[in-house]
Amino acid sequence: MPIAPTPNAPVRRALVATNHLKNIAGSEVVALEMTDHLHRSGYAVTVYASIAEPPMSLLIADAGGHIITDPALIRPFTFDALYAQHQLLGLFDYAPSQEDRKATLILLGRLSRKSYMESGGWLHDRLLADMILANSEMTAGHLQEIGQTGPIHCFHNAAPAAFFAPARALPTRPARILTISSHRDPDLMGALHLLRQTCSVQHIGRSGDKEELVTPAMIAQADLVISIGKSIPYALAGRTPVYVYDHFGGPGYLHEGNRDAAARFNFTGRCQERRLSAASLAAEILDNYATGVAFAHSTPDAWLTRYLLPHHLEQALAVPPQSNAARRAQMAAEPFLVQERMLATHIHANVLKQRRLERQIRTLKQDLNRSAAVLQPA
Repeated sequence: MPIAPTPNAPVRRALVATNHLKNIAGSEVVALEMTDHLHRSGYAVTVYASIAEPPMSLLIADAGGHIITDPALIRPFTFDALYAQHQLLGLFDYAPSQEDRKATLILLGRLSRKSYMESGGWLHDRLLADMILANSEMTAGHLQEIGQTGPIHCFHNAAPAAFFAPARALPTRPARILTISSHRDPDLMGALHLLRQTCSVQHIGRSGDKEELVTPAMIAQADLVISIGKSIPYALAGRTPVYVYDHFGGPGYLHEGNRDAAARFNFTGRCQERRLSAASLAAEILDNYATGVAFAHSTPDAWLTRYLLPHHLEQALAVPPQSNAARRAQMAAEPFLVQERMLATHIHANVLKQRRLERQIRTLKQDLNRSAAVLQPA
């Protein structure tokens, strides 16, 4: 449970840093859940994002995060705890300040092996991190292979405690299906169309009916969750049957025989890039539902506890932090750090440029639509 701050004690300050806060998607939700946990644990939470827009910026504010988008205002060593994901450490100011802490706990989230922004092993990571939080066993293993120094902890893309629920009665065929996806895989979209003929299908995500944050109530009301990635631990925690499939394909219903392989690949579907037609998907989802129900009811609590997020975060926040003076000395002795800072600045500028272009394109489309409406004959 979060520890209440001692009366009259100095306010503990925490920083959560992520590249973008806009859509409700994987890394954004990781940042949101970290912000919420730190706020509930008594920290005053600052959230840095290169891009911050609704709906995620509003959810971060609701979770107690104060958003800053200017990296020049971020001094990492003035915080008691820092969690960063994406390649942002090179943007910040490490010069001495009167507000410096003697030691800052620095946790780095690493959410991918293949994406530059989410990858690890960089010089800033090696010099600054007290612990690396890997989203999957595959990511953790990759970090070890490339020589990442310091502790690496797999947090399994875990779910907040509110998602955990006991097993409940389920039907023999799914009546209420919750699909969570921002992709538009044509076969999955076709399967959902077929399933809507006999089932109630709610599709959450940018490619679906509505983009909104998945809640424990949504999981509890569903007979089946179709998704990949971070949404799967939500369903597992709620003992709701899960069907792992999206734009990478996937193994389908989780069961004891495929759960560990699927988990190792972070439930992306890459453990078995099996692709089915829309008709075959819909048929398998309906005909093999009993497999999903059996797994939801029989999965041992001991296996499910790996997906309890507070357990991982409390363990990480208890790690003894390094001295900030020692960190500064190490940073000063590494001339190549300047090159990483140049790269971080270059990437940041491109991120902002791309966002400006997206806004200009959106404005142009709106202007064209208005012009077309005016020109239409009465």
